[in-house]
Amino acid sequence: MQAGITASEVSGDQAGGPDKLGFFANVFVNMDIRPYTRVQMEIMYIQKGSRVYHDPWDDEHGDPGGNDFFFGKDMAKDDPIDPPGDGYRDYKFYLHYLEVPLILQFDFSPITRLQYVERMSGEIGLSASTVVGHYEEKRGLDVTDDMASLRPFKLAEMNIIAGLHFPITDALTFNARYSQGVTPVRTRHARDEIACANALECYRKRHQFNSVWSFGLTYTFLKRL
Repeated sequence: MQAGITASEVSGDQAGGPDKLGFFANVFVNMDIRPYTRVQMEIMYIQKGSRVYHDPWDDEHGDPGGNDFFFGKDMAKDDPIDPPGDGYRDYKFYLHYLEVPLILQFDFSPITRLQYVERMSGEIGLSASTVVGHYEEKRGLDVTDDMASLRPFKLAEMNIIAGLHFPITDALTFNARYSQGVTPVRTRHARDEIACANALECYRKRHQFNSVWSFGLTYTFLKRL
């Protein structure tokens, strides 16, 4: 099984990131397909989303926390979540997913003899997921139903995955993984609301996509000899 924390963002919400923390947990099975290479299938619960906080006071007096880097003064000028106003922005977007990754794992030992690195492994793959819960809040007000009506969620999401595993013991490893949505969470703009040069740019600008970093521990209960 695996469990750990996530740091996520949603592209197209006029926010930097990843600023939203969450957690994930899964169970998995894997099978050797060649020496040093395995296929792994997982069933995962994972939290994604976005978190924004911007106080105009920071623009005038300086922000030691670095908010000026993530949130520009004009960030919310065209955002229906936080329309133009006093510049203050407090937005939370929580997403709960059931996800099924299919992963190809490969050991580094056949390609390097560097100390410790040879014990590491990498992974690439795809995952399919569906939203099982969500919550949105603006300036302390629950806007979940309003936003779900304005921007309905897609039934399913497809992601590409890449990661590394760092061994701790024979059964325990530390894993770091990046997941990028290639199909949208939901549509943000109609076709006539944006200007774009080609179909790919239009697709990217019109929709919102999940991006997630995850860090956790993997424990293998049953391991074949």
